[in-house]
Amino acid sequence: MKYIQDLVKTLQGGTNTNGVFLGLLTLVTVIAAVAHLIFIFLFDSAGVAWMARANVASVLVYALSAMLIQNGRHMLAMALIVGEILLHGILAVVVIGWESGFHYYIILIIPVAILSNFHQTWFKAVVVTAIGVLYMVLDFIFRQATPLDAVPETMLQGLHYFNQASTLVILAMLATAYYRLVANAEARLRHQACTDPLTQLQNRRFAMEVAQHEAAVFERGGRPLALVLGDVDHFKRINDVHGHETGDTALKAVAQALREGVREIDHVARWGGEEFLMLLPSTDEAEALAVSERLRQAIEQIDLVHQHQLVPISITLGVSLLAKGETIEQALARADQALYKGKTAGRNRVILAGHGS
Repeated sequence: MKYIQDLVKTLQGGTNTNGVFLGLLTLVTVIAAVAHLIFIFLFDSAGVAWMARANVASVLVYALSAMLIQNGRHMLAMALIVGEILLHGILAVVVIGWESGFHYYIILIIPVAILSNFHQTWFKAVVVTAIGVLYMVLDFIFRQATPLDAVPETMLQGLHYFNQASTLVILAMLATAYYRLVANAEARLRHQACTDPLTQLQNRRFAMEVAQHEAAVFERGGRPLALVLGDVDHFKRINDVHGHETGDTALKAVAQALREGVREIDHVARWGGEEFLMLLPSTDEAEALAVSERLRQAIEQIDLVHQHQLVPISITLGVSLLAKGETIEQALARADQALYKGKTAGRNRVILAGHGS
């Protein structure tokens, strides 16, 4: 049972295309093995002993396929699964008739082939075409043909609906896997579009979207908004003396300190280069200054060592509060002016901007 639960978790939370597909394929093999176990008892009770033995072989094939997938032998596992489906489907249709519904499983090869990420497009097209043609040929030949082995009508109907239901369940699983893949891909794209790749903070574009939204809330009489613009002191010197890799490490350390030093409702973004922007909703002037001072101290205490030498890190912060009738750009300009004053006054300090008009 734990094995099935792990597979389901892979399908629900997977972000890797191959991982989700292989998790799905493994789950399908388990379901198919269970279904064929049921077929063993059904055919044995109906007196069709050779079909019962054939389903024993099918169970072994699916068990082997699951083991091969877990051991990285994906191609061989898929070949075994496809071979079993074709052989079993065709054999059942020939012997006990089209109405048994075993031909439904052949159709499942098409979505599995399309979802697979292990074959080139031309190969998938060949497989899909071949399976489609084969299915129509089987339908043409055996739909009205007399089966070789007569099975009681009640059992035949039971097999038909059981196979139909199993096919629909597996199709639903395939559709779910496809949905997960698309949703995960979209989430990754959204994350990439709004995230700075180095620091994993929000990027400038996304921060501006958030700022515009908060400004609209403020203009409607909502919560106040404080903007804090920070610039790492002497960052060029860090790059020149200790190298760009150390500079990147410094930026990541600063980003982490900023992220950990604010609330969940606050936003931290890499504004550009060594500049960072903090958006603090529901924050008045005194609170904004207190938060900024706490962030300044946290960054000053970062222990960054390069070649047994401590690399000092500090930041200068300019703070402004969005005023009524003021645009985000104007509030940012005031924060930038305050930041510049802090730089010229000696750096490593917090400066409050003058009030907007």
